[in-house]
Amino acid sequence: MNQSEDSQNTQADLSIKSGMAHLYFAFDVGFSINLEETVRRITVGAAQPPIYSRPRTNKYLKLTPSPVRISQAFPEHPVFSSFKTQPQAEALVFEFGAVSVALRVPFSGSLPHVTQFIQSIYANESLKQYARAFLDQILKDIAPAITKMSVSPQVEDYFVFQIINCEPVLEAEDLIARYSGTIACMLRGETAPLAEEEIHEIMANRVSYGKWDVSFIDWDSAIVFNPDAKDICMVLEHTNVALLEFSFLNQKINQALNEFYEYLQPARHRFPAFFFKSLYPQLQKTGQFQLDTEIIFESVTNSLKLFGDVFLARLYDLSSRQLGLEDWQESINRKIQTVESIYSKLSQEESNRRLEILEWIIIILITVSILIPFIPGLPH
Repeated sequence: MNQSEDSQNTQADLSIKSGMAHLYFAFDVGFSINLEETVRRITVGAAQPPIYSRPRTNKYLKLTPSPVRISQAFPEHPVFSSFKTQPQAEALVFEFGAVSVALRVPFSGSLPHVTQFIQSIYANESLKQYARAFLDQILKDIAPAITKMSVSPQVEDYFVFQIINCEPVLEAEDLIARYSGTIACMLRGETAPLAEEEIHEIMANRVSYGKWDVSFIDWDSAIVFNPDAKDICMVLEHTNVALLEFSFLNQKINQALNEFYEYLQPARHRFPAFFFKSLYPQLQKTGQFQLDTEIIFESVTNSLKLFGDVFLARLYDLSSRQLGLEDWQESINRKIQTVESIYSKLSQEESNRRLEILEWIIIILITVSILIPFIPGLPH
């Protein structure tokens, strides 16, 4: 029996007794967020203060600086069949201007039913609006703590489907051997069997810590067979936030480069514009953008620290590759170097302009000193 046949013949054999869908939606809301002010804003003056905390995970995983997690009551939202979101939502507030909204949906049932549920999650656009509504609720409280507040319409989502308890209970290797085609269909939200090549690729992108747990990581979702997936979800949520920030930053740099290239147009070299028009405003704007960009880029890149935990390091490496973070980083680094090059050229041109002005002043002074003796009525 091949793996495609396995997907059809064993679906009814695997039953999900309990599971939790962690739905993450990342938003960029401003240049930076004062976390201390955020804590003060959500606790002072509230009739029913929301629950907040700075996430604590194992000693090997650290977010620097530690973001603030806000949990507030929020109406339930129907998702599929009898499944609906929990009556509260969470927001993870990062110092570098990002907020990750987390919605959670408990689920259970036969594998075909769960697969249809996962498929409905991918197709449910209303969840983004629902997450945005919760974000707006949070921003009402913390808006004064945000520098240069501007909520980007761009949203990055990532879904983690945690299988807490299933029957039969199998070790990870037995689970893969018996249900690889089924798991692949779940991860892709497909009800029809997938090709052997597709199944093999999905099964290769997995990571395990013990004999009984396994996490399958894809570019937009993950299936985690683990009753305790707190650290796994933290890493995947952070990776999704990093993807949002890199994508958003790349877009901003592209827009800025189009503007900065105009500063180097040959028309500026024509006299008298070159003589009288200073490049200081362009230099100031380019330099400030360069500094802001590097601050955000370094903040996002260095925010997650993994100390000696090989499993979490492998998980982060796999999720980063699946989401293409390394490619984004290389692209942004190249464009930052381009901005630096433009700034250097502008700086050199402004220096040349000042030197040329000084040369003209000297020439004029020399000319005047030569002509003075020949002007009638002036003392020699």
